[in-house]
Amino acid sequence: MNKLFRVPLLMLALLFSLPSYALSPAGERYIDLLTNGGPVSIRNAAKSIYNTGEKDQQVLDTLAEVLLQNYQQTGRDQVDAMAWASRALGNSGNARYRDTLKEVTENGGHRKLKKHARRSLGQLGNDTVAQYTKGAVSLTSAQEGKPAVATTGSKNTMRQPLTVVKKGMGMDEVYDLVGEPTATTTRQTGKQWIPFNFKGADNVRTIALYKGQGRVVFANESNFSSGWQVIEIRLNEKESGYP
Repeated sequence: MNKLFRVPLLMLALLFSLPSYALSPAGERYIDLLTNGGPVSIRNAAKSIYNTGEKDQQVLDTLAEVLLQNYQQTGRDQVDAMAWASRALGNSGNARYRDTLKEVTENGGHRKLKKHARRSLGQLGNDTVAQYTKGAVSLTSAQEGKPAVATTGSKNTMRQPLTVVKKGMGMDEVYDLVGEPTATTTRQTGKQWIPFNFKGADNVRTIALYKGQGRVVFANESNFSSGWQVIEIRLNEKESGYP
């Protein structure tokens, strides 16, 4: 064998012999929502991927596949979901999704989606990297597999430690991952009294207390939605679980 090919072939052999790494609990939940959920679940997953700055390529590849399969739909919920998917891919900063966003920008079925895809495309730069191609992730295979998050209703029966929580996650997502808190307490913030805070973000905070683990602080997203987002995680093994 030519000596020039020995090192590259050895590297390839090592690469393909390495075990695939496990997804985080949050990553498993994202893929579960993306492959098994409808437009609202896909939107929520994409929004959280955007807010938390998720970088896992398995998650992002799944999101790219969902986007490529659905970007020409024109229903309001579908467009909203795909817009968040585009934003999340752009926010990743991973140039692997440049062709995906370019496709949506040029051929998207709704101008709102094309606008978000265009903006997101501008965040990826021109690095020379292998591009994601449609079909590289099989959504059907993922749907036929075991759900990533076992649930009863909307609550998780496989409780994870508080360390899996990240800033930017939604309240439902946190409760799905780590379970219901021991107790909660809610208070208004000083932003409630700012005259020009028309959106009303962070007017109210809810603190979820987990006995023996710590606290998660949520802020309301606006006066016009019921969404809550993690702004702080306080780990404390001595947490009593009560206000």
